[in-house]
Amino acid sequence: MKELSLGRQDFSEIINEDLLYVDKTKRIYNLIKKGKLYFLSRPRRFGKSLLIATLKEIFEGNKELFKDLYIGESTEYAFESYPVLQFNFAKLGHKVENLEAKLNRLILGYAEQFSIEIKSTSLSENFTKLVEGISQKGKPVVLLIDEYDKPIIDFLIELEKAKANRRILRNFFSPLKDLDAAGHLRFLFVTGVSKFSKVSLFSDLNNLIDISVEHPLSNDLLGITQEELEIYFDEYIEKAARIYKTSKAALLQRIKSWYDGYSFDGKIRLYNPFSLLSFFLSFKFRNYWFATGTPTFLVETIRNESIAPKDIEDIEVHEHFFENFLLERLDIIGLLYQTGYLTIKNVVEEYDNSQYLLGYPNIEVKKSLEHNLVEAFTYQTTSTVSNALVKMQRGLRTGNIDLFMQFLKIVLSDLKYNWQPPRPHRTEEELFRMWEGYFHAILYIITSYMSMSVKAEVQNNKGRVDLIAEVKEFIYLMEFKLDGTSENAIEQIKEREYAATYKNSEKKVFLVGVNFSKEDRNVERWEVEEWK
Repeated sequence: MKELSLGRQDFSEIINEDLLYVDKTKRIYNLIKKGKLYFLSRPRRFGKSLLIATLKEIFEGNKELFKDLYIGESTEYAFESYPVLQFNFAKLGHKVENLEAKLNRLILGYAEQFSIEIKSTSLSENFTKLVEGISQKGKPVVLLIDEYDKPIIDFLIELEKAKANRRILRNFFSPLKDLDAAGHLRFLFVTGVSKFSKVSLFSDLNNLIDISVEHPLSNDLLGITQEELEIYFDEYIEKAARIYKTSKAALLQRIKSWYDGYSFDGKIRLYNPFSLLSFFLSFKFRNYWFATGTPTFLVETIRNESIAPKDIEDIEVHEHFFENFLLERLDIIGLLYQTGYLTIKNVVEEYDNSQYLLGYPNIEVKKSLEHNLVEAFTYQTTSTVSNALVKMQRGLRTGNIDLFMQFLKIVLSDLKYNWQPPRPHRTEEELFRMWEGYFHAILYIITSYMSMSVKAEVQNNKGRVDLIAEVKEFIYLMEFKLDGTSENAIEQIKEREYAATYKNSEKKVFLVGVNFSKEDRNVERWEVEEWK
């Protein structure tokens, strides 16, 4: 059983140490064969850096590394050696404010390596002279740029600094079109998390092929397909099945639910490589992707802009959605897609355009975001939220509503001192609705996080119930009031016959009325009644 390559991004090390490598060289070969100027955006932890490292070894002519892989065994690829310039913006550091100076140092370092004389002037001129000088020595340059957008993304909440880094990136990338036209570029590959539409890389270099969405060259270029999982990880799957004392088929289905589901064409489903490798390293179902960090900016924006969490689960967008990522007008759905919290679930093709359905890829990502949202909406620490969620989940699974409510009160205890309704609100009625919506959002996130079947604002012919949560043995119909009474909430459930849908269910059905106090900003009282 080959050792896993988790955290390893150096292709030559992976091959020389005989670590497990999912052979993507057939896709890479097609990429090289069919074009030479590419841009690819993918979420973090998706294998972009390993892809860049693989391209580097191919274009440096290191044929021996590929002798047992598709490109070496099954193609006539010549492995001709070219000068390679590699820029990894992630390695420049977090929140780089002296970006131009760092890029100039990299350029001067390459100039010394290739014996190119550069008299330091502007960034764009230095870059131009470097590439021209190397190319004029004999062969055109291969340019590999990884995580180009990190100097911008690091400053999304500091707009002026983000704009300053964007201007520097524009100067850095501006020579590329002319360098290509003059024959100085053999191959260009740029990766990032986002495609910022106003970075001139994408406007000036108009022959750059964007293979980020619905492109046959990249749909499974990164990520691990079901077939690849079962071929390359077979021994690990067998071992995991023994550990969990289950069948191979049952284990595969569970792995699929947790870590599969990414798609960039609505058809091919992919596993996140980082999560999959992490699972096979520990053989535990955990939120590994969550541990790599969720941008605070994302969850705070969802909270502060009063975006209902249920509204980010199934979203329909037009194809232009993927082209309009603007720094000056950030769209939260765009951010969630670019960062990997949402993916393409389905594509409806039309003769003049396409419609895309976005949603959570899998259990891991859904739980990662929802846990962060509970913390953000309640202003509580991770330890407080984690402890409360365990107790609340136990309460619902055992029919103990009192336990659920007691810990809900703990989770909500800091609201009074932190959350203020966003302005403007013109009337008391508007303010009332804001508070009501905020409490509803918190209850929805909590119950959804608990891996239950959760539906919000479910309508029948007489009205709509606020929340339905379903577990193995129980169904909870919840109605919330703000500065009302829990008894009235129960009566409303009965009068509007919300429970009638479940009259033939074998599960116990509980009617739950909850009253929130606007003054205390917490649960004031609750009532529970078993429906007969």
